[in-house]
Amino acid sequence: MSTGRHRWEHRDAYNAHCVHCGTWAQKRPSPYGRHWFTEWRLPDGSYCDNYHGERTPPCEPTIGEPA
Repeated sequence: MSTGRHRWEHRDAYNAHCVHCGTWAQKRPSPYGRHWFTEWRLPDGSYCDNYHGERTPPCEPTIGEPA
C-alpha cells in the first residue's frame, strides 16, 4: 500500500530520512550553477535526483509496516 507522501525526519539542514519507507534525501549545491538539487537514496540502494526537474520518488512503505 502506497501512502504517496513521505514523512521526513530531518537530521540537519541538508539531510532527511523518511520514517515510512527508508528513503534518504540530501540537498546538494549544483556544481554548474547557483542553485540546489536533491539526491535521494532509495531503500533498494539505488539513487535518483531532481537535477533535471524530476519529482520526488513515491513513498512505498515496506510490507508489514503501518501506512
